[in-house]
Amino acid sequence: MNTAVVIVNWNGKKYLKDCFDSLAEQTFPDFKIFFVDNGSNDGSVDFLNENFSRVFADRLNITKLKKNTGFAKGYNIGMEKVLEDQKMENIIILNNDTKLHKNCIEELVNCAKENPDVGSIQSRVLNFFDPGRIDCTGIELSIDGVATNRGYGDKDGEKYNREAEIFGANGTASLFTRKALESAKQSDGEYFDNSFFAYYEDVDLAWRIRLAGLKSFYCPRAVVNHVHSATASKISGFKAYYLNRNRFLMLLKNYPLSRLVFILLILTPFRYIFLFFRVIMKKGRKGAEFSGQKKSMVAKEILRAWGSVVANIPSILKKRWIVQRNRKVGRIEMRRWLKDYHVKFSKTF
Repeated sequence: MNTAVVIVNWNGKKYLKDCFDSLAEQTFPDFKIFFVDNGSNDGSVDFLNENFSRVFADRLNITKLKKNTGFAKGYNIGMEKVLEDQKMENIIILNNDTKLHKNCIEELVNCAKENPDVGSIQSRVLNFFDPGRIDCTGIELSIDGVATNRGYGDKDGEKYNREAEIFGANGTASLFTRKALESAKQSDGEYFDNSFFAYYEDVDLAWRIRLAGLKSFYCPRAVVNHVHSATASKISGFKAYYLNRNRFLMLLKNYPLSRLVFILLILTPFRYIFLFFRVIMKKGRKGAEFSGQKKSMVAKEILRAWGSVVANIPSILKKRWIVQRNRKVGRIEMRRWLKDYHVKFSKTF
């Protein structure tokens, strides 16, 4: 048994039956489950013990934390436990608000076997309530470093039936190899960056896996349905803060210096001016998301996010030095990624 599924949960009891029922029905049964509960108070752990401890017998490992440590650290705790077993080669990161098709894990593992230079493998994630729509088939990057879900909102079809190399794997339901995690880790036990807490931690890891010289693939045969934004609301102060803060942390750590300067001095001011007018005019996806929301609260959180970035510049630059020192690819290759795996600027609004 060399494969493990890691699930981090925070008050997600209502999603666990669908998720664990689908895990119990997998055609590939040779995997363990490491469930990390982030200080839930909704009875999530009791529900699992009562309903699934016998189903999975000695394959279910539950870690109950006293408080919410965040998405990033929660998964790091689970992954570290998995990798203590030297036989473990594949770790599947799985959100609690997902439901896997029966052959999902089998297809992910087979794809890893077929591609020895792979670092991560992305499943085909469909919208839970509208399974004819794509939720995610990987990570794409806009010209100014905003990350989006590849295919988000598109109608599922022939375009997404083809296996393809992608920039990186989204954190919803993806397989990561031991080699990738050990090559890309920041320090012992820190694969995702703990300081990110939530959002962009998967993009940051995707960069480090790429910089380590490993690839990422999209496996269309591994299918998952996902509720999307079940833990965090579509727009909130929490989300506005971490999305804006963590994008800059990801940029400062990973991007080529010339592109980084261009983004910070030219593209970023343009993005926020454009976003301001889209929200005021209630245009596009962002305009719809902000409709009826407390715009002043969100603006305050964005400003607080910028302040956090500035205050943490010394530690960010230290991390950048480590990332750039360890990278195994040149700047030409990095620029190629930004060209090959880009999404139109307009689609990020």
